[in-house]
Amino acid sequence: MDERIYQIALSILNGLGPITAKQLLNAVGSLEGVFKEKESNFRHFHDLRIDFSKGLNREACLIRAEQELDFIEKNNIQLYYFQDPNYPQLLKQCVDAPIVLYTMGMVHFNQKNVSIVGTRKSTSYGKIMTDNLVRDLAPHQVQIISGLAHGIDKAAHEAAIHNNLSTIGVLGHGLDTMYPAAHRQLARRMMENGGLVTEFISGTIGEPSNFPKRNRIVAGLSEATVVVESSEMGGSMITANLANDYNREVFAFPGNANKEYSSGCNNLIKRSRAHLITEGNDLVGVLGWKRKESKEEIKQELLEDLSETESQLVSLFMERGDIDFDTLAQAANMDSSNVSVHLFNLEMKGLIKTLPGKRYTLL
Repeated sequence: MDERIYQIALSILNGLGPITAKQLLNAVGSLEGVFKEKESNFRHFHDLRIDFSKGLNREACLIRAEQELDFIEKNNIQLYYFQDPNYPQLLKQCVDAPIVLYTMGMVHFNQKNVSIVGTRKSTSYGKIMTDNLVRDLAPHQVQIISGLAHGIDKAAHEAAIHNNLSTIGVLGHGLDTMYPAAHRQLARRMMENGGLVTEFISGTIGEPSNFPKRNRIVAGLSEATVVVESSEMGGSMITANLANDYNREVFAFPGNANKEYSSGCNNLIKRSRAHLITEGNDLVGVLGWKRKESKEEIKQELLEDLSETESQLVSLFMERGDIDFDTLAQAANMDSSNVSVHLFNLEMKGLIKTLPGKRYTLL
């Protein structure tokens, strides 16, 4: 039997969450054993907290898993099992990480991931802060993760697309549907650079109980979670608290003390459960990120540090392109030994290279 069938079936065993399912797997010793061992033998594993009164429905789960495997193969969906090396590394560190993940699009997990969450009823302030945050983070080539809900989630995904950043939407339902339906077009755009992620099999609708489960994935995938706007009882507060439980960095934008959708953020900051943030550089500083400079930026810095004579030689290269040694010395009105020293320095700085026939050119 295809190993993926066992993997999917383990994730949907009746009454088992991911923690207990992993405990069962460890106790039995193999995926195949979980489905072929006599269920009565499981009762000897005293560390397992399983209610066997209703049974695990293993055969039914295997049949359903075969159907799901057929669905994902027909729809170009990728399956990630928690013991596979390509399973997202940060999420794997979480004790309640899903047994399997399903992805659609161009999803690459192991990047600089930042989750941005907030209220569905965002204000213009929240959208502006989200746009500015993503713009500030863009030079660091981060991947933006959120829950594809209305409000701040939507603003975060759209800002990522606008800044040519990869973005992932974590869903609280299967990949055969979209909630909210109004975000179908946004989801299609996201799949061009990023995509959709869920732990739920097809046919699973967006029930309220699924969204706290979705939130733990949002928090677990990222090294930092930012709350832009939230009431004290918002779903984004669940995400922030989970991120704290996972020992990840949490940030929150402060807001007016008398505004409902700033109360959650303000209280996170007040209780030292989040760093106060007003711009992306606040996050960058806490995480210790250093932006990788482009070759052009490095070259510009080197040009700014040149001596007057070196600058003169570089200007000649810019005007004339490739130049032989004698022509360069004559044009610069310098003796040969002096030109040789400066050419050597420019070559060591990575600004020029030697060509055949004692010719030189800018890189």
